[in-house]
Amino acid sequence: MIRNALFLIPMLGFAGLAQAYELDDAPGYVSPESFPATRLERARLPLDPLDRDRRFKKVLSALKIPEEVAPPAAWFPKTEETTRPEFDANLPFLDPDGGLRRYLAVDEQGVSLFREFFSHILPRDYFEAGVDFLKEVQGPNSQDLLSRIATISRQVKSRSGPPLKGLKVLIDPGHMGTTDWDEKTGKFVSIKGKRVSEGQLNLWTSLLVAKELESLGATVMLTRSDARAVAEPGPEGFDPTPYLNQYFYNSLDAWMAPLLTGSESEMIERVLNAPETKKAFSQVQRGQYFITGADLEARARMVDQFQPDITIDVHYDAFKSDQLQNRDNTIEAFVPGGFRITETGSRSVRAMMFNHLMETRRFNASVELADRVIGGMSASLGLKRLNIQEFITSVKVKDGVYARNLYINRRNLTSLMIYLECLHYDHTTEFPRLTKLDARAQYRGLAFSYPARINDVVYGIREGLLSYFENLSEETYLGN
Repeated sequence: MIRNALFLIPMLGFAGLAQAYELDDAPGYVSPESFPATRLERARLPLDPLDRDRRFKKVLSALKIPEEVAPPAAWFPKTEETTRPEFDANLPFLDPDGGLRRYLAVDEQGVSLFREFFSHILPRDYFEAGVDFLKEVQGPNSQDLLSRIATISRQVKSRSGPPLKGLKVLIDPGHMGTTDWDEKTGKFVSIKGKRVSEGQLNLWTSLLVAKELESLGATVMLTRSDARAVAEPGPEGFDPTPYLNQYFYNSLDAWMAPLLTGSESEMIERVLNAPETKKAFSQVQRGQYFITGADLEARARMVDQFQPDITIDVHYDAFKSDQLQNRDNTIEAFVPGGFRITETGSRSVRAMMFNHLMETRRFNASVELADRVIGGMSASLGLKRLNIQEFITSVKVKDGVYARNLYINRRNLTSLMIYLECLHYDHTTEFPRLTKLDARAQYRGLAFSYPARINDVVYGIREGLLSYFENLSEETYLGN
């Protein structure tokens, strides 16, 4: 239930969480116990939220960037579908740094999201949305998605007919192919005239997984079936404006925060001359707006339109493009979450974060699915799961399963989501295997040759998916 009157509920008493504010030169924290007790005391903190908001708008105006509009309603959770214990259990994976918590007011009944820090002293128009906790779990969860997943599970367990009939799966082959795209993205390894393109590996793997899943009865959509980018028009003809704007919205809790001090003229001069600002308007960055913005958004819109039950993003891993290594050949999967403190500046990003945070059972189902698929791949490939507490910007949920704020993970608000890193193609044993086109297949009229090693990846994904449905506990995900 969306609530409209939570903005005065204090956060004090929510043990273990931290409220935060911006210091002059860095994000800073105060614990709930030491948080200033009165509105007057809170107003004396280094940067009042209303002043911060006003200053940011001044900077945007000087940059000729429009203010960020209200996020779409679809990006907020719509129903009560989590309990307080579920929320508490998942919070370390979704919001490990407490960055999103700075914008939340939480009590025993529910959670509210605000446009700015200090939700307790802000006027009503800074309120975005609120969601109540379920008092207790009674009957099936309200999400149609998990009900459909449970139906497929019963079907798999019955062993009657095609096991995955009725399941909708979207497969996204990450990046693009061709030497030109490889050079732009850096997703390749080239050694002594031998070359492996990650975009091509991703495509071959996705085509073979799609073929396998369709043979089991699933309905499959691919975001791409060739080497081209998904977004149209391409990098020469697209409009970078939305992604340029988003760059600056995202900056509010990152590099721009220390610059919002002093007189307004000094503040604006600092921002206009900041290295990050110059980078934002550069030709090099324009290319990145296409690769990491427009093209990923085009893929995310296909998820919106297709409304799959499961989205699988296929990737392979490498450290350098001109050097092999024999240290690391682990595998891992990423699920939505891992939102870092420097990634909360945008209202739309916070709305998507809030959605994932409150839909805890969808998150849990994605974790279990990723765990099973990584397990299947580990057995098939003979490789270990990644097992360190933090990896790049991600946070470990289980061995081989990490919460990470990748674009497609964050943007996918409708399906179970797993982002696979299948193996390291820069590894000394893998690279030679992947340069050999020693297998052939045909899918939807397309005949192609590919490295036979990919068959082990595909078999692992297939077995992991079937294992997920075979072992799914409806009590865990549906609350029965």
